[in-house]
Amino acid sequence: MSSTLSTRANVPQAFVSSYAPRIRTYVNSLLTPVQPANVVAPIRTTKRGTTAINYSEDFEDDSIDDSDAPRRAMRNRRLEEQLVDKIGLQKEQDKELTAPVDVQAIWREWMGKPKRNMTEKQVQVQAALPLNLVPIRIDLNIAPFLPEPALPKPHNAREMGLDENAAAYRQQPPTLEYRLKDYFLWNLHEALITPDQFAKVFVDDMDFPSERKQALIMSISQQIRSQLEEHASIELHPFFSKDKPRSSQPPPAPARPALSRDQSSTPFPGTPSALPIANGTLSSQPDTPLPNGAAVTATAERIDPVLNPDDSHRCVITLSLNLQNRLLTDRFEWSLMHPPGLPELFARQTCADLGLSGEWLPALAHSIYEAVLKLKKDVVDNNGSVLGVVGSGVTAWGEMENEAAEVHGDGALAVGEGAGWRFDGDALGIEWEPRVELLSKEEIEKREGDRERQLRRMRRDMAVRAAPQISQRDSFYGGFGEPAAQEEERMGRGERAKKKRRFRSLSPVGRDSPDLAAAFGGEAGKLSEAERQFWRCAHCQVWGGAVWSVRDGPTGARTLCNNCGHLYDQNKVLPPWSKDFYAAERDSGTVR
Repeated sequence: MSSTLSTRANVPQAFVSSYAPRIRTYVNSLLTPVQPANVVAPIRTTKRGTTAINYSEDFEDDSIDDSDAPRRAMRNRRLEEQLVDKIGLQKEQDKELTAPVDVQAIWREWMGKPKRNMTEKQVQVQAALPLNLVPIRIDLNIAPFLPEPALPKPHNAREMGLDENAAAYRQQPPTLEYRLKDYFLWNLHEALITPDQFAKVFVDDMDFPSERKQALIMSISQQIRSQLEEHASIELHPFFSKDKPRSSQPPPAPARPALSRDQSSTPFPGTPSALPIANGTLSSQPDTPLPNGAAVTATAERIDPVLNPDDSHRCVITLSLNLQNRLLTDRFEWSLMHPPGLPELFARQTCADLGLSGEWLPALAHSIYEAVLKLKKDVVDNNGSVLGVVGSGVTAWGEMENEAAEVHGDGALAVGEGAGWRFDGDALGIEWEPRVELLSKEEIEKREGDRERQLRRMRRDMAVRAAPQISQRDSFYGGFGEPAAQEEERMGRGERAKKKRRFRSLSPVGRDSPDLAAAFGGEAGKLSEAERQFWRCAHCQVWGGAVWSVRDGPTGARTLCNNCGHLYDQNKVLPPWSKDFYAAERDSGTVR
């Protein structure tokens, strides 16, 4: 019995996968069929511009010719029949899953190859890096293709007595045109997997044709890298930095009360402290006994700090999430300084309250991250203040537009308080409740177009915002104002060259101060497309197509990737566990 258990423990868990056929067969939000456009034949006209009349259409129902070979249908009729066939095939793709299904599994060559292994020492590098999650959205058009048979046909199938016409060896019908939409979170300091490695695994799991895999891998990895470059300058900005700079001076020792005299009323240090307790009471008093002899005990539970983030950047978020044929709208207050994982907790509870399926949980969390990132961008443009930011729900006077009641239940005024009971006598707070609505196909297409235009507008705004220059460092770490633009001094002939010689730097070439903007997504840390083909990190050997930023190292400028440069800047020593981490790996996005 023990030998049987040990043998089963070493056997792989699965040899085949039914993920790709199930995704193509049943309705889901990852791979959706493209709605076929209604084909309307052009109206035939005469030379004078009048409509041509076909009198044969009046006698279509009459049996003019009784031969066995009827006349070929008109072109309009053939187009309508093709459209009906496409719509019928699409209806088969619109089945919604409510229970486990049995789908013919597939086997591909990559499933039998050994997977990438990492040692415990190498995995340690991720624990030393910070966590900065960035929302990523993938949008691709997948042209129709002919899927390969589920199982490869053996060369000696007849000798083995296999049925060559079985469903597993039969050629599958061509697919429809699909729209691939995926959304997930990516860590800016991800060290264990690169965007092109993720794209390769994703394309293999979706079972796309072999001749298109390389182009799809490059497209997906480029979309991930471009979005990381766009959002890094906001996510790593000093306004929202979670890593405070270290101080060279030791922290001050806590003040201790001096020893008191006998006649002094100051308590002795050995007695309980006079500071208020965490639950808000000034001292611990015994329970007040009731007349019947019973005692009432009240215990204040400690609030998890994850559920109570910094409240200095609290805004109002309005969500409108469209998934399949349902629309979720919600409005709530949220802090821009929320810790990682809080949107997932909020999405899990909201989906459980509304009875939504599992696909809504990552979609709702991703939408919260996107809304927070957009508000962070507006706060940076507003010099670090949420006052008056459009869409934040905070007025220029610092009032939160949350419709909080101005009078408490006991009659006390609540004017000026940041939060409280919401009072809406007309609509009863209907704008602040989550609602799920069913949409038609026309409404889905309209909202999808509006969503794409909004995303393009947001990306243009992100690209327009220039990286902080060296002259603006004081505005980031000191005040919130940018230095005023000075008028260019008018100079005579030769004065400009004389001024350059007079005020030239005496420092050696290449020994200037590093650009601080490169540390949080500045333009100085980005690689050009020509540099990506030949650049490699001097420490971990990661290739240029897998990084979104580079930093300076001990061997020179722009020689380390962002992760190795971050650890080197923090500890002044390169991490030994990531030495040659990607030396034996191959760039999945190219043919090198």
